[in-house]
Amino acid sequence: MTMPTLQPSALRVPHAFRRHAATPLLAAIALAAGIYTAEAQAEPCRAIASVQQSGVSANNNAAGGHLNQHVFGATPPAGTSQATKTLFSSVEEYKGFWNNYLDPKKYTGTAVNCSGNTARQKVTVYSVLKKDKIGGFNCTAANAQGQCTTKTASQFSNIQLDFQVVGSQWILLTAYPTN
Repeated sequence: MTMPTLQPSALRVPHAFRRHAATPLLAAIALAAGIYTAEAQAEPCRAIASVQQSGVSANNNAAGGHLNQHVFGATPPAGTSQATKTLFSSVEEYKGFWNNYLDPKKYTGTAVNCSGNTARQKVTVYSVLKKDKIGGFNCTAANAQGQCTTKTASQFSNIQLDFQVVGSQWILLTAYPTN
């Protein structure tokens, strides 16, 4: 009895199989090399450098955000208005909130992770500033540049934070006081 001999072509893996088998291998290599998208690696929004930079009032309009639509004394982005919006009482008041939120020793709550294209988080004023309320305004009228001209004072117990991918980077899209 003779054994059949194997032809070299019988040992080849069909092309269609090789192509599909390579996909998981390439994905594993990409992950090991650190090549992955925002969806694959969620991290706290406040830890992302572009979010930290865009969270500065003076940088936010250029980054594509509209934070300054909610800060009394700041100029909102072109084509927007502070009318009908809730406002932080000043750039300094907002800055104090933002700096405390960024500091894990001061805001010890769970910071929202940035994944997908948008992320939202509502935090209590107390959790960030260790006081029950933050003073601010309800704007009722604005000038041609969109800056608030008529307002009523108010007290707010929460801050809404919205993060979004603009261009190809995460930014603080906006933050505003709310109840």
